[in-house]
Amino acid sequence: MVKKFATLISALVMLSMLLGACAPAPTAEVKEIVKTVVVTEIVEVAGTPEVKEVVKEVVITATPAPVKQKLEIFHWWTAPGEREAADAMFAALKNNYPDIEVVENPVPGGGGVSHRVVLQARITAGLPPDTFQTLGGAELKNYVDSGILQPLDALYAELGYDKVIPGPLLKAVSVGGKPYVVPLNMHIQNILYYNLKLFNELGIQPPTTFDELLAACETIRAAKPEMACLGLGSKEKWGDAFVFDSILLELGGADWYVKLYKGEIDVATDTIFSDALAKFQQLIPNINTDHSGLTWDQAVSLVGSNQAAMTLMGTWAIGAFVKGSNWQPGVDFGAVTFPQKPERVLLFHPDTYGMTVGAPDPEATMNWLKVVSSAELQIPTDVTQGGLFARTDIDPMEFPDPIRQELQSYVAANPGMLILDQHGSILPATAQPIYWDIISAFLVQPDIAATVQAVANMMTTYNVKEASAWYLWP
Repeated sequence: MVKKFATLISALVMLSMLLGACAPAPTAEVKEIVKTVVVTEIVEVAGTPEVKEVVKEVVITATPAPVKQKLEIFHWWTAPGEREAADAMFAALKNNYPDIEVVENPVPGGGGVSHRVVLQARITAGLPPDTFQTLGGAELKNYVDSGILQPLDALYAELGYDKVIPGPLLKAVSVGGKPYVVPLNMHIQNILYYNLKLFNELGIQPPTTFDELLAACETIRAAKPEMACLGLGSKEKWGDAFVFDSILLELGGADWYVKLYKGEIDVATDTIFSDALAKFQQLIPNINTDHSGLTWDQAVSLVGSNQAAMTLMGTWAIGAFVKGSNWQPGVDFGAVTFPQKPERVLLFHPDTYGMTVGAPDPEATMNWLKVVSSAELQIPTDVTQGGLFARTDIDPMEFPDPIRQELQSYVAANPGMLILDQHGSILPATAQPIYWDIISAFLVQPDIAATVQAVANMMTTYNVKEASAWYLWP
């Protein structure tokens, strides 16, 4: 039997010289190189060691070149103001991870209105991006229930992110007790913006209740009969639900509001819901008559062009005033959350990002999510785009306007006063647009009994009580 004792150093030297002289530079494409080499070995023959030269083929695996990290992302921030906010996000990513290449909305039509359609087509085809923008609430739950997103509880534990965001925000991005996305902001829905110079001229205090709103409208109508009191854009219908929500909040309070959208209130017999519709009807003469053809930003521009005195819209309207009307907060327009009785509740939704199941580059995606959670990204992005910071440990004075400075301070001191809004949606995603249709139809033909019945039918048809049971508040 022949036993191999050792391979001499000369063989190793020869091999290294051959590799150095003949092997091409390693590339990502070169997997293996086969070389014929002469190796000197000591072998034992009949108990006597002998030196022999042996010809062998050696397979060498080349060291691959580093693979460039790539982040494929879908988002809908493509409009003016939003585009700049997206640029701020990616600048923060590049500052922390300069080697990550960002590929935005890689399929034509992937941004804006068609974002969700194109995204879902990609997912259905088994070609998910690494990450995509989604709202918290019912929209997020749809993705989680469909097995599209990975849980991020380990990332949250690593970052301690649950300790620096409000509890209701954490619940809005969690399903089954696990967070699935990282929020970078909070948008507040129920803000009443008003023409500050007009209010000062007429001596009107910003209304914080429905009765104060009607009284202000009477004063405005008497002094400025050509001006609408409340500018509204109903083209996308959710703006109508925004206004109605404020009435519901005042009459029912926070607990009742949550129970309503969780399907735990029988609207067919509940007087609060029908009373809210009656007040909504009272408001109709004070709304611009062309509301059905306007979008939300056009409603904001009515105030900015002195055609309306007020509008009820989310924090993103600040950017619309500044960029669209060249109006400055605290100078040309003011804002109050509405209503503020029986308590001051903020209806909100977050913009978020997660990691898809089967993400092409999970390492780049995880690094992206870490940056999304950081103050370094949130400060320039949220200041530009219009929301509040998701992190309540960021100084509110980072905002340039007094409106968000005050709102951020209030959230930090009163985190339990946040409830999901019409965009975040406590209602299941399938029921939400049906509800918007019903409320918008009421403004055109205000039939209280028919509207109550339509909402009651919606609650039953879409099994809202069961479908919305996941949502916990505060």
